[in-house]
Amino acid sequence: MTDVTRRAERRLDRVLAADLDLSGLGTAELRERRGEAIAEEADLSYLRRLLHGRIDIITAELRGRAAGDASPLIDRLTEILADQPAPRQASARHLPVGGVSVGEYRLEMEAALAEIDLPDLDSCTAARLTEVADRLTRHEQEISALRRTVQHVVDAYAAELARRYRAGEARVDELLA
Repeated sequence: MTDVTRRAERRLDRVLAADLDLSGLGTAELRERRGEAIAEEADLSYLRRLLHGRIDIITAELRGRAAGDASPLIDRLTEILADQPAPRQASARHLPVGGVSVGEYRLEMEAALAEIDLPDLDSCTAARLTEVADRLTRHEQEISALRRTVQHVVDAYAAELARRYRAGEARVDELLA
């Protein structure tokens, strides 16, 4: 299988290539595509959180060094990795936690991230930590942009499904059959 063929088969590529003129899709196919897009969004969200954690750890180490804080990083992990309140109110989106297969993009990105060693923070120079944080930040920006695009696809599918239910073109009891 060529790399081009493999890329065309990635779930992310299928989601991003989706034609959002959804009028020609049957409701079952629409639901299936929405499910695939939701699964991809969950993968991208997971990768973002993974990257944020690594970036936060490195940033905390650099800040601690700059402030002369010699306390072990491990003692500060809970504080470092705790979620801060969101600066703006956003609607929550249900993302599946398990039971959905992991997408190929996530597997590829996890492999790429494994190649970016999170260095031994105690023995690493500030310059090296900054370099690693910058690489991780670039990956996070790429993933965030992809995630926003996937969210638009999910929203388009959801809006079309909602329109069909309101118009009577689809029925909830079809889901139970």
